[in-house]
Amino acid sequence: MPGLAGSPHLVSSTELTQTQNLPERLVVLGGGYLGLEFAGIYRHFGTEVTVLEAADRLLPREDEDIAEAVQEILTGDGIRVITGAKVTEVRDNGAVSTVVYDKDGRTHTVEASALLPATGRRPVTDGLHLDAAGVHTAPNGAIVVDEYLRSSQPHIYALGDVNGGEQFTYISLDDARIVLDQLLGEGKRTTSDRRAVPHTLFITPPLATVGLTESQARAQGLNITVARENVADIVAMPRAYTVEETRGVMKFIVDSDTDLILGAALLSIDAQEIINTVALAMRHHITATQLRDSIYTHPSSTEALNEVFDKVLP
Repeated sequence: MPGLAGSPHLVSSTELTQTQNLPERLVVLGGGYLGLEFAGIYRHFGTEVTVLEAADRLLPREDEDIAEAVQEILTGDGIRVITGAKVTEVRDNGAVSTVVYDKDGRTHTVEASALLPATGRRPVTDGLHLDAAGVHTAPNGAIVVDEYLRSSQPHIYALGDVNGGEQFTYISLDDARIVLDQLLGEGKRTTSDRRAVPHTLFITPPLATVGLTESQARAQGLNITVARENVADIVAMPRAYTVEETRGVMKFIVDSDTDLILGAALLSIDAQEIINTVALAMRHHITATQLRDSIYTHPSSTEALNEVFDKVLP
């Protein structure tokens, strides 16, 4: 992108966690997890924040209603979200940089005192001379591994972001378990053992997801029941009112034939905790009815499971 690499206002996410100077205007290039998280952080610090996303909407992997709810919360917090924005150039204007982007056939600009590219990361393997060791890499630099995380040299393992898998701390932790099982255990644990791995977008309130979306389930022709409730309408979730955060929605995709949970999208207070309970239930074939009828502490956000399922299950 012309002008980006040389911009004096270019910052990384690492630099934004360490700086002691609050930028007046932050422009985020990309509306993925990292971009939206830093947009939310710095908006709550008082910075004027603009997010430029090339796709037609935020979070294209999520159901449209969930993505719309996320954008509504972000814009409600004062974040300017511009989708369908194709950034073409960054111009240095001294105290600020001007970001030039196209949208709907017209050229627009926005000024930034800090500019965060948040369009993804790639493994840093250049310069390691892996080819000299016979270690194969993918075109993006990731080390190619099998389900045991062995590279093309069986005695060399690749863990974490460098192997091209999902870039989450807990995936790296599970990678370590797999390799330790190879070195010190029975050597049976593999990446194929991973089921119902949850993800959390840490905005306020957080969005936590696991399994299939409604769109994916319908595309597969599955017979599903959708349990969906706005957090503000869940009477059995008093914690949301206690902490004065009633924004968001809870959505579950249930197999109508087996009563098993196929997926969930929780945009709510404590979603990052509730999703772990849901994911555990999915891994161990605990039904939606069993989750609904369980006893939870009060007041807690997990109590919402009693009510959200109750309106759609017999």
